[in-house]
Amino acid sequence: MSLGRLVDLRPGKRDKHASRTLRTLPVRSSRAPGGSQRPPSLRARRRKARILVALGALLLFSGLVYAVSWASYLPYVSVHSIVVVGAKEVPANMIQRQAETVLNDGSRHFFSRTNIFIYPRAVIEKSIESFFPRIESAHISRASLLATVVTVAVKEREAFAMWCSSVAACYVMDDAGFIFAELPPGVSGGAATPYVFHGSVESANPVGHTFATGHLPGLVALLELLEQAGSGPQGIAVENAQDFQIAFTEGFGVKASFGQDASTLAKNLELLLSSDALRGKAGNIEYIDLRFDNRVYYKLKGEREVAE
Repeated sequence: MSLGRLVDLRPGKRDKHASRTLRTLPVRSSRAPGGSQRPPSLRARRRKARILVALGALLLFSGLVYAVSWASYLPYVSVHSIVVVGAKEVPANMIQRQAETVLNDGSRHFFSRTNIFIYPRAVIEKSIESFFPRIESAHISRASLLATVVTVAVKEREAFAMWCSSVAACYVMDDAGFIFAELPPGVSGGAATPYVFHGSVESANPVGHTFATGHLPGLVALLELLEQAGSGPQGIAVENAQDFQIAFTEGFGVKASFGQDASTLAKNLELLLSSDALRGKAGNIEYIDLRFDNRVYYKLKGEREVAE
């Protein structure tokens, strides 16, 4: 039986022997026999293949996007002309020019802005409506899928009543109270009602603003009830967010508040004007105050206020 190699464990001897042993250990080489490098592992080859596939897909996608961008500028898929229908007071050529300005904004977009499939229809519609206050709505369409002619159908606002400022400049507004055009001096503007309204709008240029938002239908109903009762209402001046005053042809005014029932106001005024205190004195009345439910105040010209 042969003995294995002995290791001297005495101090100073063990380290020396170990160092000699370590120096004799073989060094593992990454090269294959014959001096050539070991081929890359399967995982590395797969990673490289995935990178190449991703780069190829990216190049292919970029090419397709560029091709679509180029195709979007082709003449046969571009808007050639804009036709305006429904315009009366607003010149059709001005509406057409506004649409063309929005369509051709002067910038080179990646996809053509005039392409018939992606042109900014909603943006053009809103631009026309905001640029021309007289136009209530604009609708853009094309006759067919490949049509290159765009049709802009507009609906203009109808004059419903007049609104006049404190400096005697008058404007026309629609039945929602939207003020959309100034009137030349002495021109009524073809309003549907004879009434004239004041106040509520505090602007040097009231065009584009709304008179008494949400209250106009109720005010008009009140004026019509007063007229049916035999009075001569001319219009209404809004004094603040709560109160307004009705002007009458007889020269006096009636104070009231938003939210009051129109039929009740008309009835109370009729009863007061037919009472012993005011019967036949309409021309001497300065004002009547109907803002309070349980009391009525009135004032004759040159006299003090009286409560009923």
